[in-house]
Amino acid sequence: MELRWLESFVVVAEELHFARAADRLHLAPSALSAQIRALESHLGVRLIDRGRRTRPALTGAGQLFLEEARLTLVQAARAVAVGRRAGRGELGHAQIAYVASAAFSGVLTDVLTRCAAPGTDLTVQVRELETPAQLEALACGDIDVGFLRWRPEYPPEVMATCLLSEDIVLALPAGAPLSAYETIPAAMLRDENFVAPHFDEEYGCRDQILEVAERGGFSPLCAPPVRDYVAALTLVGGGLAVALVPDSLRRVHIPGVAYRPLADVSLTTRLVGAYRRGETSPAVRGVIRRLREAAVSTAAG
Repeated sequence: MELRWLESFVVVAEELHFARAADRLHLAPSALSAQIRALESHLGVRLIDRGRRTRPALTGAGQLFLEEARLTLVQAARAVAVGRRAGRGELGHAQIAYVASAAFSGVLTDVLTRCAAPGTDLTVQVRELETPAQLEALACGDIDVGFLRWRPEYPPEVMATCLLSEDIVLALPAGAPLSAYETIPAAMLRDENFVAPHFDEEYGCRDQILEVAERGGFSPLCAPPVRDYVAALTLVGGGLAVALVPDSLRRVHIPGVAYRPLADVSLTTRLVGAYRRGETSPAVRGVIRRLREAAVSTAAG
């Protein structure tokens, strides 16, 4: 049974006049009559009485069938709309992971806000995950989009878009003598204990500590690595270390922590959005599109 037969039947039932119904449907009356006959043949029942001297009238079966035909057409239209919205990435499900520092940058919340815009029914699940674990999860399909710190290389199946580039600042104990300075020269960090997230030692943090030490003319003292920047700031607040952190972490108000720019070393870090090449899910592609929009917005700002 074809949907066009149902549509033709409903219009005929509303008009009870084949010529007017044919005009509404932009069909020849003969073609409309053929569709109604085909529907009746398919169902094995007469739906419309075609009196020669009277207007067409619905049979008892036709009256019962009319209500179901209308419901079927409404549901079919809804299915078409859902399919089209899903194809545009306005419906569906996506798994997002992020490093803790991404939450303080504002970029993650920007993307989530775009995903929750009116007219969009994306279901997004979000969880915190370290950068190496995110790359593995992306490669095997456990997550769909990751917010992580830049890497010089990514798995072949993973692409990355730069979302934010920001300065590196020094986090230090608020009561330390160095906190009296507006900016901190590298040489004054000679005797400080540096702490950094362990997953960033090879890419980023370790190189930044070495660059500061080289500028200051000393070999750095390093505390055992910690899980993430928030853990590093906790040690800083306890007076046990200093840390080089993205500027957006100034938003993290941990007691006992002060933030100061470096006076003679210019360091930056990048936050990226990562996703699989050739992603086929319309919902995930919708998230990726919003991620790219956020990146353009951040760059313009």
